[in-house]
Amino acid sequence: MRIAKTFRKDQETILRFLDVFGGGSAALGTSNKHAQAGFFVVAGTFIQEYIEDNFFKKVELLLKALEESGFPAEEGPIAAMRDEQKKSRESAEQLHKAAKAWQSGDEEGRVVVSWESSQYSSTVRHHLDRLKNLIFPLLEQNVTPEEEHKIAEGMNHIAFENSMKGDESKYIKLIETLEEELSDWK
Repeated sequence: MRIAKTFRKDQETILRFLDVFGGGSAALGTSNKHAQAGFFVVAGTFIQEYIEDNFFKKVELLLKALEESGFPAEEGPIAAMRDEQKKSRESAEQLHKAAKAWQSGDEEGRVVVSWESSQYSSTVRHHLDRLKNLIFPLLEQNVTPEEEHKIAEGMNHIAFENSMKGDESKYIKLIETLEEELSDWK
């Protein structure tokens, strides 16, 4: 199925982000004095713009295709995916608020960032696994070539909307910035 191939780049980018983000979270959990709130504020930009405004919109196209194929929205794989998205959004929001508070001098924000970054990483990794191991196979079994073409058009539209917001390499640069900052913490 071409849809799984189309998602590969996004998944690889998100996994690279989660690796560096998890490294930051781990350093924070060890009370590393070099850890800075700004790292998590920048990470929040990636989360909002790349994962929520881009990736989750693409995933929603897949979930709607499954609904149109007869899968119930209130239970099963569709509900699980949407629940994970909701949980990740809530965690990202708390993370952003706590990082801003920490950046303003509130040391309690640091503790919340540590917890929420761990929660966020775990949730998004589960989401990616469910997508790869359940959603893609279900689509392959239940979506016609015409429906697959419709999904591809929707994904192209989302990609076009996002390219109008700026250079796509911006997100790779954000990850590289986080990787560089994390290496300075050691």
